[in-house]
Amino acid sequence: MKFSLARQRAFDQTLREPNFVLVYQMGKVGSSSIEASLEHCNIPSWHIHTFDDNEEFQMYRNTSDVGCFFDWHIRAAYRLTLAHRLRILKKRDHIKIITLVRDPVATVVSRFFQDLHIQLIEGKKNNAIHGDMDATLNHLIDAFDNKLRHDYFTEWFDRELKRQFGVDVMPHLTDATQTHWRIQENGCDVLLMKCEAINQSAEVLGAFLDQTDFSLQSSNEASNKWYSALYQRFKETYPFERLFCLYDAPIYKAVYSDDEIARFKQKWGH
Repeated sequence: MKFSLARQRAFDQTLREPNFVLVYQMGKVGSSSIEASLEHCNIPSWHIHTFDDNEEFQMYRNTSDVGCFFDWHIRAAYRLTLAHRLRILKKRDHIKIITLVRDPVATVVSRFFQDLHIQLIEGKKNNAIHGDMDATLNHLIDAFDNKLRHDYFTEWFDRELKRQFGVDVMPHLTDATQTHWRIQENGCDVLLMKCEAINQSAEVLGAFLDQTDFSLQSSNEASNKWYSALYQRFKETYPFERLFCLYDAPIYKAVYSDDEIARFKQKWGH
């Protein structure tokens, strides 16, 4: 307990550092290389998806299955910790925030498969995962359509950045051909970036971080996931046109040009 308290106090101090950077975005939008780069530059930072709870409880309708992977007392302590750290950050006179956005179809598919273990609980109950590949795939398609809250992603900026820090990004997104936006509002200096342009954004990040020799680091994430075969079959089978309504959400229409959205649809269309 003493060790935990000491770690908590040390992290509280990190949150108060003058050059602290908050990496604050929805899951699966490509922030890992930014985190690695901040660490490489010895810039104190923290990566967070939401200040309310574990993100999975917000994203999925089958929260009882989600809960199987979280001890209630650890979850309660985590929520208290989030509230405590948010209070510290809100007391700062100024804070730098990096946030990202990504093709919404890629976002929801990547996140669903990262959390695939959640959907395997019901699959075990109904024997779907004990059958052949087609039975398992049909179960996952049903879970993807009915258990995942697709609107979680379209509403993230209002629910998180606007509600928690008073930063409304929408009035600043006047040119969808840009790769990034710098937004200064309510004591926050926000860099909003397109995930698809990260590899070309080292200079932008360096200027934001006041680092003249900034370079983007590889996150070294493993690409060969245990679910690769299922993921490939899903991409070959699922009618992604069902998700094209996501591109009509205000945030995505403001961030991505008509040409970019057309390319996304072409990529996902069968």
